[in-house]
Amino acid sequence: MNDENEMVLSELLKQKQIGIFEAYEVRTFRIYRKSKDGGVQEVTIEILDAGPTKPGSRYHCVARAGDKSASGNSAESISTVLALVHWWDLD
Repeated sequence: MNDENEMVLSELLKQKQIGIFEAYEVRTFRIYRKSKDGGVQEVTIEILDAGPTKPGSRYHCVARAGDKSASGNSAESISTVLALVHWWDLD
């Protein structure tokens, strides 16, 4: 997250009067993985970044393939959050 996006996120979180209580920057990636049956599966992943004000749970990941989706617990690093995704839910 760059400084400008951090500033926007901070401003969004100050908008309590309109009901905002959580905000994330979202980055989207398309990946290809081997599915359980050995085929290739196209997956769209979204990495949600809550910014440095949420230590311990800064990142979250949602993965989607067709009509299936998977996610896991939030974590402090992207590598950890990717490891926590329940990838088997996409099989």
